[in-house]
Amino acid sequence: MKSLPVLGALLGATAAYAQPASEAPTPVEVAPAEPGAEPPAAEPPAASPAPAIDPAVLDRLIDARLEARKARPTAGWNDGFFIQSEDGKSKLRVGGYLQYDGRHFLDDTDDPHVDQFVFRSIRPELSGTLFEHYDFRLLPDFAGAKLVVQEAYADVRYSTAFKIRFGKFKVPFGLERLQAEVATTFTERGLPTQIAPNRDLGVQVFGELARGRVEYQLGVFNGVADGQSGDGDVSDDKELAARVFVKPFATGGPLKGLGLGGAVTYGDKLGTVASPDVASFKTQGQNTFFAYKVGTTVMDTAIADGPHWRATAQGHYYAGPFGVLAEWVRSRQKVALAGTHQRVTIDAWQATAQWVVTGDDASYKSVAPRHPFDPAKGQWGAFDLAARLGELRLPAAEVYPIGLADPTKSAHQAWSFGAGTDWFPNRNVRVILDFEHTWYDRGSKTGDKPDEDSLIGRFQLVF
Repeated sequence: MKSLPVLGALLGATAAYAQPASEAPTPVEVAPAEPGAEPPAAEPPAASPAPAIDPAVLDRLIDARLEARKARPTAGWNDGFFIQSEDGKSKLRVGGYLQYDGRHFLDDTDDPHVDQFVFRSIRPELSGTLFEHYDFRLLPDFAGAKLVVQEAYADVRYSTAFKIRFGKFKVPFGLERLQAEVATTFTERGLPTQIAPNRDLGVQVFGELARGRVEYQLGVFNGVADGQSGDGDVSDDKELAARVFVKPFATGGPLKGLGLGGAVTYGDKLGTVASPDVASFKTQGQNTFFAYKVGTTVMDTAIADGPHWRATAQGHYYAGPFGVLAEWVRSRQKVALAGTHQRVTIDAWQATAQWVVTGDDASYKSVAPRHPFDPAKGQWGAFDLAARLGELRLPAAEVYPIGLADPTKSAHQAWSFGAGTDWFPNRNVRVILDFEHTWYDRGSKTGDKPDEDSLIGRFQLVF
């Protein structure tokens, strides 16, 4: 029998209808009726014994009962702790991740930086689905001993080809920016991502077409400065964003990991002294190498004042243990200072290569080792090597002559080269060690800003 409790319940339900053959009623003699008397009432026929239960039918009933039990609410862990409803159409997931960094700067006596340990991210995540068609995500961040709501949005999803998202989330633009924080090849994203908008409040339609070969996003947002996130707006103007990414061989073959795409944003911006709506740029070690002039009034503060558009070309290719990601970004914005206006064009590019030396697959969604760390079995997880080269450039003739930036403090051009290695004990733990060398044009009282050499280690836990 498949289950004694189930069998007992089924047999109990049928016991009232079955009688043993030995208990059949005994015939009773009836005396002859007297003349003129009414004939006695006829006895009802004896009930026939219930037929025996077919074992095959019983097995099917037991199977149905067991399947009904499986459909009851369940809880467990699958890329996060979860609980789901009886019909599986509503689900709550609790997860998150921690990123703990150690930063060390080499030979920085001329331009000293602080060596330190720091939490880069402390992000619990609450996500789920309601009634099969409504998804949500809440992602706060407690790093730096302060609370920041990184993402808070809801999706309406009745088709993979057309979905709607409301709330705060990543603007659909930069390829590396759209990559999950726990999946980036290096501890910090490259220079082009500093031009790409980060998270903003808006509404977006998006989906996948042609069996996942084409991804698209189209949205309207408050608008943020290059590389920044926002929680509100300082003007009535809004920003439009559109992106298309094509994976022509997504269904299989040696070019399955090839993806190419592009994106644009456009909007008018009007900054204020409190919120200038212009960018500043940082190195991998999180040190600022360029910033617009900041003052106390509109006459000595550089602010956004007019059209702002961005464009990007992007692509990646992953094949077995090898992966390449590349992108180019341009941002052109009208900036004002003391009544003088200047259009500033910023260009940036990068190319990143990855090799998983243990033979595991490289992926845009990070490495998942085939043999998780287990010394008793001689398994050590996955290891990779990575390299990156990039540049960010603002024309000196656009930012220095009218004082938008100070050439003795802000470099108008930066190059970077990075190399790193990762250990993936399993799909939830990652240990990273990155070295990056950054050098500049201008940015110092004596010429070029001193080069920066940083060594960053990270322990990452996804739960």
